[in-house]
Amino acid sequence: MASAPIKVTILGSGTSMGVPSLACHCKVCTSADPHDNRLRPSILLSRGEQNVVIDTTPDFRQQALRARIERLDAILLTHGHADHILGFDDIRPYNIRQNVALPVYGNLETFEILRRAFAYVFDGRPVFSTVPSVTLHVVDGPFPLMGLQFVPVPLQHGDLEVLGFRFGRGAYLTDFGSLPDSSLALLEDLDVLIIDALRDIPHPMHQTVDQALALIERLKPKQSWFTHIAHDLPHAETNERLRKSGLPNVALAYDGLQLEIGVDDESRARSDGRSISLPAANVGHRKVRQFASPAEWSAHYAASRRGSVLAIGNFDGIHLGHQAILRAVEQRAMETGCVATALTFDPSPRRVLKPEAAPQRLSTSAQRMDWFGMVGLESAVVMPFTLELARLSPEDFVDQILVRDLQVRAVLVGENFHFGHRQVGDVKLLRELGMRKGFDVVVIPPVSYRGEIVSSTCIRKSISEGHITYAARLLGRPFVLTGEVISGAGVGRRFTFPTLNLVPEQEMIPTQGVYVTRTRIDGESKTRRSVTNIGVRPTFNGSGVTLETHLLNFSEQIQPKRIEVHFWKRLRAERKFSSPDELRTQIGKDIANADRFFSRFRHLRSILDAKNPTSA
Repeated sequence: MASAPIKVTILGSGTSMGVPSLACHCKVCTSADPHDNRLRPSILLSRGEQNVVIDTTPDFRQQALRARIERLDAILLTHGHADHILGFDDIRPYNIRQNVALPVYGNLETFEILRRAFAYVFDGRPVFSTVPSVTLHVVDGPFPLMGLQFVPVPLQHGDLEVLGFRFGRGAYLTDFGSLPDSSLALLEDLDVLIIDALRDIPHPMHQTVDQALALIERLKPKQSWFTHIAHDLPHAETNERLRKSGLPNVALAYDGLQLEIGVDDESRARSDGRSISLPAANVGHRKVRQFASPAEWSAHYAASRRGSVLAIGNFDGIHLGHQAILRAVEQRAMETGCVATALTFDPSPRRVLKPEAAPQRLSTSAQRMDWFGMVGLESAVVMPFTLELARLSPEDFVDQILVRDLQVRAVLVGENFHFGHRQVGDVKLLRELGMRKGFDVVVIPPVSYRGEIVSSTCIRKSISEGHITYAARLLGRPFVLTGEVISGAGVGRRFTFPTLNLVPEQEMIPTQGVYVTRTRIDGESKTRRSVTNIGVRPTFNGSGVTLETHLLNFSEQIQPKRIEVHFWKRLRAERKFSSPDELRTQIGKDIANADRFFSRFRHLRSILDAKNPTSA
């Protein structure tokens, strides 16, 4: 499913009153052309066996029946106006058939309206009939669904802030009159744009046809479809007008229209580093309870009788693929009351079984615990991997560790998951064992970027080759080195610029060169702009590799015990200069380039992970 396209079905292309409008006898409302019959605006996104709808309109039941939506996996809400939420109660059959609470994504203002409009769903009072069962996720950045990244696009609908959504190489922008410049950067390189174009006459909250065409000209998608169309625009007549205007790739959408959208660019980012997709923080950063063995986990949770929802793996780097699994674990645990748990190993299995082939680690155990907390896990079991553990058969591994100790209720894994002696256990066997032992097995599809499945291996390759921005896209955040600061030879302070000299704890180090970075000093919550050099200082005939970081616009003389260095972009390779003065001049240019880099995407700060706050 890594490269499977998204199938888009237009469920409704009309306005808040629909077309035909009640008691209206205009030529569109009385048209015999079925394309002029427009339900309230909504779309269905399908990929593999998963379905996501954007907005539950008052027509949702009719739309779902007409599109034959057999299952529903998530709901995205653009805003809280009646024509976009009043079909919310009609999701109940999916709750009943699927026996699961549906995740709903939107902004805070939308959820406030939803809670008022459907108070009986959220007030916790006893009910004598079914009510929708949902979990609300506040959207404050990109989030994973259907094996790819969804990017929220802030829009302005009169005085109301609403959301559009980008998915792969497509975007859906309904109900808006304007958008901030920062949103334009999220809408580049589109194949398909579905866009609000209410009518020709200006409206204070919606785009006109001409305004939509002006935005299309600016964004240059390959294909554009108008939606939220009033009864002012006859389908055939308007399409003919667009064609005669030299716009063959722009047309009115219609109810039932189906499109395919590629997903090779689902983790949206620019090649110049102005925008890096980071995961949305659906939950607060929590402290993960760490256990050294499954038996220790069992002793702690036995009295509560809570089982585990479990992810198993090395989770080195916790990249976007890992995050998709871990967030699904957190979601299922929240729905069932179980303990969201990761089972991982230190040292890694390969370090024990084939040490000569063991890859360099991207992250430390402390970083993994920190990132487990960021995706909402409650606990983590870090087992020492031993030869005795390696000799366990798949059946014994499940019986002794998953069932007996971890009281597993569900296991969520990737498609290529293997376990047990000589890795003979696979997903098929795990499912068979789950059926026999009474736990569910959920296989999460891989996340891909530009046709490449995200993996720790491809991230290591990118880092080793200096493609640090690309690695950040796959990780969902900048690559980070941590460690103690040591005193250097004082060359930088005497001849060029003062630096902090880091001894990294990670095994994987970027290739030699000069990088745009942000640095967090031990004891501080914010990060500071910086430039970092990795290399041997050839100008001064150095030999050993050092990692030196210069803090920009910072004149204090400090010597912290520890720092974190976050790598954003590689500026250039390290090279030997003829003199310290020539090197100092080049470093000045590097600093200026770094300042320009930070200035370019400062306006996109809202999509950065809360773990990496920026400062002016």
